[in-house]
Amino acid sequence: MTDNKITGNKYCNENIYCGIDFGTSNSVISITDAKSLNEIFTYSDKSVLYYQKQGNSVFIGEEAQCKYVEEIMNGRLLKSIKTLLPQKDFMFTVINGKKVTPDQMVTHILRHLKEKAEEVLGFNIETVTIGRPAIFSKDPKKEEMAKNRLVQAAKNAGFINIILQLEPIAAALSYEKNIKNKEKVLIADIGGGTSDFTLANLSPQKIGISDRSKDIICNSGVYIGGDTFDSEIMWHKVTPMLGRGVQYKGADALLDIPNTLYRELRNWEKSFLLKDCKARRNIDKYYVFSGYSDKINNVRLLIDNNGTYSLFQEIEKAKIKLSSNQESDIIFTKFNMNLVTKLAYEEYKLIIKKHLDSIESCVNEILDNSKCDIKDIDKLVLTGGSSLSRPIIDLFTNIFGKEKIYYNDVFHSVAYGLSLANI
Repeated sequence: MTDNKITGNKYCNENIYCGIDFGTSNSVISITDAKSLNEIFTYSDKSVLYYQKQGNSVFIGEEAQCKYVEEIMNGRLLKSIKTLLPQKDFMFTVINGKKVTPDQMVTHILRHLKEKAEEVLGFNIETVTIGRPAIFSKDPKKEEMAKNRLVQAAKNAGFINIILQLEPIAAALSYEKNIKNKEKVLIADIGGGTSDFTLANLSPQKIGISDRSKDIICNSGVYIGGDTFDSEIMWHKVTPMLGRGVQYKGADALLDIPNTLYRELRNWEKSFLLKDCKARRNIDKYYVFSGYSDKINNVRLLIDNNGTYSLFQEIEKAKIKLSSNQESDIIFTKFNMNLVTKLAYEEYKLIIKKHLDSIESCVNEILDNSKCDIKDIDKLVLTGGSSLSRPIIDLFTNIFGKEKIYYNDVFHSVAYGLSLANI
């Protein structure tokens, strides 16, 4: 997504600030006017890479996902690249016969964002502040490795002056601009793959101070986000229409279709594994020995037509609709399939309940470790696209009360805050 507010050619490196929020699922670049501190450009894309099987082309973001599906999932799709940075044992992977390191993967995404901004600005961006988690790893060596890899990726992308800033501080900075007194704030960053929480002390008197690490009281997180919720909907509402629970005739008795088949379908990018000859032959066997079940035929059509990605898009649409409706429909009628089911909001909450409980436990852990009570928290600042999810809103409203919740431009506040960290 691009938001172009720039008119004329009045900017140069000296009068703009640049921030990049490199995320697990999505990444954002923000360009801010150094004088007014107003954001003048922002662009976001998915943190995904697709390496074609033939040739040296690498596709980034939404284009990578589309190309991956278009080319029948023949190459390598890489997601959640950020999680590789602190992995000491992950030095490289081999793609098309060449070693590819984590910093090289990150470089593609950072360069992509940089080039999008430079197209509009008309000059090379030299200085950037890049977000980093409050803790990459509790292991000091892994922590240092992650930071070094991120800096190296930024250098490879063409940046000269590189600053790392804590992501929760960045979210806090964009909020801090609007407060008049000291506040104790819990920052909740709910993204596609993770939910991160940071308790911090904020004050308008501290605006402009670069090192704010001492203002962080406590932080924690869980690997739960919007993608997790989509996966649960797929499992509970859609896989039964694809044959989960259907039985087929074995040698001596009726047998259930193995759940391993449907576990692969919970993450659309892994569904290509089901095209493996052995896996695909097994599905044909289940189809025949189930009495030619229409449901088993659905999964055959889905796999053969590489339809899993398109199906997940419909699941996400239904999920989003529940933010303002009590019920939505999942409708997928491609490839001679007719997958239609209703999803009620209360049912959806039950489906993801264990994940909501984990998020609540994480929040309680932060409060316990910091010896804070809910009444001590002045504001819960929400950021990240999945913070708009209705079950998340209901959860936090029940814990903190509606009056304490503040929505901080959920898609761009971290990147904007990072640009402000250049001050």
